[in-house]
Parts: sequence; structure tokens; C-alpha cells
Amino acid sequence: MAQFIYLLRHAEPDPWSPLGNDFSRPLNSSGKQHAGLLADWVSEHLEPPDTILCSPSKRTRETLAPILSKWSRLLSSTEYVESMYGASLNLLRTLAEDAFSYSERVLMVGHNPGVSLFLENLLPTNKAADMRLMATGTIAVVKFNNNFKREAQTGELLHLLERKDLSDH
Repeated sequence: MAQFIYLLRHAEPDPWSPLGNDFSRPLNSSGKQHAGLLADWVSEHLEPPDTILCSPSKRTRETLAPILSKWSRLLSSTEYVESMYGASLNLLRTLAEDAFSYSERVLMVGHNPGVSLFLENLLPTNKAADMRLMATGTIAVVKFNNNFKREAQTGELLHLLERKDLSDH
């Protein structure tokens, strides 16, 4: 049976400030608008995930909120995982491996560089070579025909939707 991972980098936040608290940065008005458009696209094109793993930072929670408003039954299967804030590739692999032990579809909402590096490492080397850092508000949908294996690099990229792709709708 196939498994799917939806990797989402948070939408555009307020600018970083050396005097501010990075963890508490909210989405800016453009990011909030994009999060709403993204939620519309996700609810129209994807099956709801069984499990959602989200960094507890303000910007990731605000990016996820419009999606949860479309799929409200998923509130009970959403986990805010503190270690996803600044997570390493190894940690993201471990979280996905655990989630796939009881889920067919997993949505992970996080930050760069972790989510971009994780996406690269889900795909075969020849496909990953074309990848670049995921811009804010980008979602990638990856399918595993023979289930997720943490280091197999056997994922098939079905969608890579960036902010500019939704601004045309």
C-alpha cells in the first residue's frame, strides 16, 4: 500500500529581528493570505492526512490553521512537536518513520533548512539534484509505493506547489 508525505514550509512571516523572538514571529499579511489559498488548494487536491506533525512556532501554527479549518476532524490527530523547531534531517526522518507506523498520509509543517533537506533526501538522487530550498509557503507531496523507509530515497514527487503557483488562482 502506498504512503504519502505532505511537507509544508510555513508561509511568509514578519521579518526576523535580532531584538525579537524568532519562535514567536507571526505570519505577515501576505503569509496569512497565502495560507488561506494553500488551504483551499490542499482541501481540493489532497486526501486528508491521518497524522499532522507541526512545529509549535507561531508561524507554523498560523500556516496550519486554515488547513485545519477545512479538515476540522484532524484537530484530534495534530501533534505540535517542540523538536521540529530547528529539526535536523535525522530527527525529521525519525518523526516520519514513527508516524508512518500508524498512518498512510502524514502532513509535516516545519522550517528550513530542515524541510528542504528532508525533501531532497526523500527523492532519488537524480531527482533531488534539481531541488532547491523550499520557499516560504511551499508544499511538496511525495508518494512512497513501497512504504516509507527512512534512508531509501524512493519517493516520487507528485506536487511541488510554491507561493507563485497559487497567486495565479
